[in-house]
Amino acid sequence: MASPVDRLNELPALPRRTPTPRRSWRYVLVLVTVVLIADAFFGERGLVALYRANQEHAELQGTIDALRAENGRLQRYAHALTSEPRFLEEVARGELGLIRPGEQLFTVRTTAEPADGATPAPRDAPPDVAEPSAPGSAPAAGASPEASGPSLFQGTSPVLP
Repeated sequence: MASPVDRLNELPALPRRTPTPRRSWRYVLVLVTVVLIADAFFGERGLVALYRANQEHAELQGTIDALRAENGRLQRYAHALTSEPRFLEEVARGELGLIRPGEQLFTVRTTAEPADGATPAPRDAPPDVAEPSAPGSAPAAGASPEASGPSLFQGTSPVLP
């Protein structure tokens, strides 16, 4: 008697299916996955773009903070100019060269010491660097208002109110 296994050997061979359709689906799936991952990293809205946007945001935030600090400083400066007369007078004297009625403006020029050991220039002050006179007193004898020094405002008399 023949065994059932012997009969299997006598049967014709089954046709083999080609495994290419399954492999091609795998390749397509891997390719789509790689493209999606690459887009997630390097795309228009990917991680690299997000990193760059965060860096730009930090830089802009620093600029905004610096501008806010400067704005606050300028607001305090404007408030001081409008509410504090002493500060306004200091600014008018320092930046604009204004003087009060009865005051005289003198320009003092300094000279550097010679480096070669020569004798320094005499310390006699010419009339344009003399000490200012007290308000209301007459100028020194022989000194004219033109000799008292150059005016910062030629032809005008800057005076504080």
